[in-house]
Amino acid sequence: MNGARGLPRPLLFGILNVTPDSFSGDGLLHGDALAAADALVADGADVLDIGAESTRPQAQALDAAAEWQRLAPVLAGLATRPWRARVRLSVDTRHAPTAERALAAGVEIVNCVAGIADPAMQTVLAAARGDVIVMHALSVPVDPALLLPPDVDVLQVILDWKHEVIARARAAGIDPDRLVFDPGIGFGKRAHQSLALVHGAGRLVASGGRWLFGHSRKSFLGLFTTAPAAGRDDLTLAFSAGLAQAGVQMLRVHAVARHAALFGG
Repeated sequence: MNGARGLPRPLLFGILNVTPDSFSGDGLLHGDALAAADALVADGADVLDIGAESTRPQAQALDAAAEWQRLAPVLAGLATRPWRARVRLSVDTRHAPTAERALAAGVEIVNCVAGIADPAMQTVLAAARGDVIVMHALSVPVDPALLLPPDVDVLQVILDWKHEVIARARAAGIDPDRLVFDPGIGFGKRAHQSLALVHGAGRLVASGGRWLFGHSRKSFLGLFTTAPAAGRDDLTLAFSAGLAQAGVQMLRVHAVARHAALFGG
């Protein structure tokens, strides 16, 4: 569907970080998270992507129990929101027990930031039905020392990885049609490689399947600005327009209202 400006209208994933250490300074705890969720929906979010473990560089890793302790009260609160029937929830996790509990609590989408490499996660997802977002990453949380070689064809890396993920899903009994591919902007990529992924989005989309880009406020935008993360929304929107034009079906963003306006509501 095209928006008012003639751009295809991607699904907008509003970011809800239930963590004190988000890279962009927008981490929230329980009460504030519920209010933020209401605001994101009012702004036009189609999906809320909820994360309780920060994946930024040097972030503190959480085990599944600590992650669920953060998530559980938020998911319980969201379940009673009047908009809940029309807005899907996605849980951003690498822990199979968290995914299993979230699905049992009514969450529709698992955003697996570890690329469904864990056999336990595969078992959980094979028993479920909803969409599975699979992200490419060299490490989670991000280890700044782990980077792709500087001269690699990063688009080919992602295409090769996509084929591996599809094979992994089939072997685990997960229907590949449920998969959504996230090239993992900033996860093990140098700034110019993240930029190449954005510019080459059309090639990824042309390979088939559904694609989600999480480019919002990311560090590669430092190629164009010295602004801190929260000041990068103008650039994010410019790249979002290009991604939509390239056919990317889903965007994970902070400034939901501005994106909804960009795409005509």
